Amino acid sequence: MILEQIAQTVSEDTTKIIGYPVSISDSNGYLIGVSDPKRLGIFDKLLLTVVKRKQLIYWGEEHVQNLPNIYPGVAAPIIVNEKVLGAIGIIGKIKKNEETDKYIQLVKNHIEMICHGSLKKEMNSLEVKAIDTLIHYLLHFDSNNHEYDLKHITRYGEMLGYDLTRKRVCLIIDVDTLAINATRQNNSLSLQQIQQELMESIRYFFMSNNQDVIGQLNFEQFGIFKTIKQEETEFDFAKKIKSTIEKFNQHLYQKYNLSAAISIGDPRSGIIGMKQSYQNASKALLAGKKTNIAPKIYYYNNWEITLEILTNELPSAFFNHLTHDLHLLITHDNFSTLATTFLVYCKHNMNLSKTARKLYIHRNSLIYRLEKIKELTSLDTSNFEHCLLLYLVIKQHLNVSSPTNTDIFPERSIL
Repeated sequence: MILEQIAQTVSEDTTKIIGYPVSISDSNGYLIGVSDPKRLGIFDKLLLTVVKRKQLIYWGEEHVQNLPNIYPGVAAPIIVNEKVLGAIGIIGKIKKNEETDKYIQLVKNHIEMICHGSLKKEMNSLEVKAIDTLIHYLLHFDSNNHEYDLKHITRYGEMLGYDLTRKRVCLIIDVDTLAINATRQNNSLSLQQIQQELMESIRYFFMSNNQDVIGQLNFEQFGIFKTIKQEETEFDFAKKIKSTIEKFNQHLYQKYNLSAAISIGDPRSGIIGMKQSYQNASKALLAGKKTNIAPKIYYYNNWEITLEILTNELPSAFFNHLTHDLHLLITHDNFSTLATTFLVYCKHNMNLSKTARKLYIHRNSLIYRLEKIKELTSLDTSNFEHCLLLYLVIKQHLNVSSPTNTDIFPERSIL
């Protein structure tokens, strides 16, 4: 199959270089690459003999007298991984000498090298698809058919060489779609080429153990299930992975002008644990995108991320109730400014002086805004419990966390 894909191109190119017609047959002696297209598909008894004998043979005029469209020359078997794929013949080279031997060996070696490369690419592609399938099984196994699916996934993992009982942590690498498309156009690369190169880079930077499971989740996301050593603490792992992520992002920027957001789940064991770590990494990614954390590394166990996840997962009925009660604030013309003020106030531990400095406003202006919030909501902004309720509602309504950059909302005076 591989030889058939390249035979005609190799025959034409080699003929131009060496000045002699080149013929290539498959393992059954049928011509699949010729300098004269009219000879394609012809059965060449002499090349079949080379395939069977697995050795270089010279053929003279006397050998082809009764063989129409077959010409004298020298031929050698094409052998890849100890299997004879076909034969290569140089027409007209009938004199056995050192120069002819070099010609045929050079062409033979060139074809075998191309076949090796193509075979390796094909095997790598199959391996990648097999791992992607394993990840698909891991993330979508049916909890209703729990026992059967676990056994099936375990067997599939073992077939690929993975022990799925080990402790792993899921990382999700998220690359912006628009950035990928811009990079593809600037570098004249296909989407498939970009994704293949990204996968190769991810494997290079993140794969430190043959038990690490790495695959593509969707168009713009890649998943890594990093194996954690028994003696490795979560702190040690976080420190090591942060360094790897920084190097990876530096590489992305230098080569493709890209950057990636990366979320990290929690360490868990077994198939169910891998799925849970992935789900938690997904939650961290969703929450992290709503924050101003920089660099874009989102740990599921980070307290700021945890608070954002909590906000995302609280029942909608809870927010509907509070939103109804706080509608005067939410519908106020200066809601954006009041919301920003309050979130910064919470971020600075309800400290008036620090908040005023951060917002670049006078302390009295800050007090006025907080009093306005109290007037509209009947909540006491000096009371922690009241502030917590308002904080959750504002974050949910604005779909952002407490900003460190107050330019998120335009600054307007409400005095």
